[in-house]
Amino acid sequence: MGTITAVTMSGRDRAASVRVRRHGDRPLAGTWRLVRLIGRRDRVRLALWLGGLVALMAVSAQSIASMYDTPEQIAAYVSTVGDNPALVMFSGPGYGFDEATSGAILVNETTLWMSLGVALMSVFLVNRHTRAEEESERMDLLRALAVGRHAHLAAALLVAIAANVAVGLLCAVSVVAFGFPVAGTVALTAGVALVGCMFAAATAVAAQVAATARAALGIGTASVALAFVVRGIGDVSAPALSWLTPFGWGIGVRAYAGERWWPLAGLAVMTVALAAVAVELAVRRDLGSGMLPQRVGRDRAPHWSTSPLGLAVRLQRGVVVGWTVGVGVMGLVYGSVADDIDQMLADNPELEDYFAQISGATLAESYLSTALRIIALAIAGFAISSALRARAEEASGHAEPVLATPVSRWRWAGAHLAVTTLATLLITLVSGFTVGVGYAASVGDWGELLPLTVASLATLPPVLVLTGIAFALFGWVPRAAMAAWVGLAVAAIVSLFGTVLRLPRWMIDVSPFEHAPGVPAEPWSATSVAALTAIAAALFVAALVGFRRRDLTTE
Repeated sequence: MGTITAVTMSGRDRAASVRVRRHGDRPLAGTWRLVRLIGRRDRVRLALWLGGLVALMAVSAQSIASMYDTPEQIAAYVSTVGDNPALVMFSGPGYGFDEATSGAILVNETTLWMSLGVALMSVFLVNRHTRAEEESERMDLLRALAVGRHAHLAAALLVAIAANVAVGLLCAVSVVAFGFPVAGTVALTAGVALVGCMFAAATAVAAQVAATARAALGIGTASVALAFVVRGIGDVSAPALSWLTPFGWGIGVRAYAGERWWPLAGLAVMTVALAAVAVELAVRRDLGSGMLPQRVGRDRAPHWSTSPLGLAVRLQRGVVVGWTVGVGVMGLVYGSVADDIDQMLADNPELEDYFAQISGATLAESYLSTALRIIALAIAGFAISSALRARAEEASGHAEPVLATPVSRWRWAGAHLAVTTLATLLITLVSGFTVGVGYAASVGDWGELLPLTVASLATLPPVLVLTGIAFALFGWVPRAAMAAWVGLAVAAIVSLFGTVLRLPRWMIDVSPFEHAPGVPAEPWSATSVAALTAIAAALFVAALVGFRRRDLTTE
């Protein structure tokens, strides 16, 4: 028992005397206060996540209710989508298509992508308020107060669960408002919310295992990507595999198709089990460390890492390697499925005619173009995250000592810009190469390898435009840099749901991907590629100019 003086987290000048107590018998003391603190700190981020996800579901429900209001329209959708392995990979197995309703279409169009959205929201949120708090040493200050050992973990999980529940409730209200049955709506939204809760608990486990916030975030996002790919393979060729992933359990509720409620109970049990594992691991490690120890580095830094460019490479090399491997696996999976497309052309010539009418390309070409674009959206997520690493270095105070040396701002920021651009180019080429390998191996034509590798470069300019927006925000309005993710969200919604939701032309044109040629389904367009590249270059220059003119800021 004693008295210490602690500086408040708000940065005020006054100090407060607090009585330190033992909390061995109260491991959750102060949890509610931490929940309120997290809510205040992340109110903008939470509002963006919740608003975007609920808006997506509401717009989808409204559009599907108005577009598919007759049996003929529903039958036309099922005939086009139901037997298409490419769309099954991206949407799900299509439960309820034997006696299809507009509800079954809503499930097929939104469940997987809503689940992916809440999963990523949960991963980022839990990592930010567990492992990242330890790494920044803010948790040391809070733990000096009347806070229990597990209060931070419990608070982060409670906020993540509350956010997922809020998404589920608001989505349910919006869907029911457009005339969809209540039981099916509850099953749909509850499945989505519980998938997010499970990934929140999984990230809590990762935060105990990893020794750094970036490693924990990498484990969390990799688990989401792996679950997405395994679920896709399962839905296309091996249904049992789908049940190894939370996405398979969420879709397995069969909303609007004779609801099965036991998968919801399964997701809840797995969430509780993972949370219990996280608590047990937290007891067995020291604050600030992970279950996996960090590798001991050299006593001297390599010569190549002593420059700003070398430092930027060192900071991001692990993330680049992880993303390269992940995107490579994703490309192999998507490319290998293309063999089923060719078989479908022989079995369903009407479907081939349909795709030829809307794109002027074969079904296989349309599928490969769609696969490359979806992978490009994932690569854009890496590029934005990589671009914002410069902001993280500035906010943490790590940039200031570097800039205090004879290193110009242009050189420091340019190093981060160069690493981001070159890494994005590398990952893009790997995506095209692995899609080509998968497709060539499945059809036995290795002449397709080089064209598909080159075709992936058509997706690079729009990715660089989104990257340029992130850099420009960092250069001019650093506190609003996270808004760069809004651009990616808009591009994803337009690319994945623009046609289904019948979005207006002006809204579709906002996405830079809509101005890039959809190779190989469409021919190359030098004009559009050059225009997008010029816009990205202008944004890069603007970012460097803005960073040079402003003061350094911290969180």
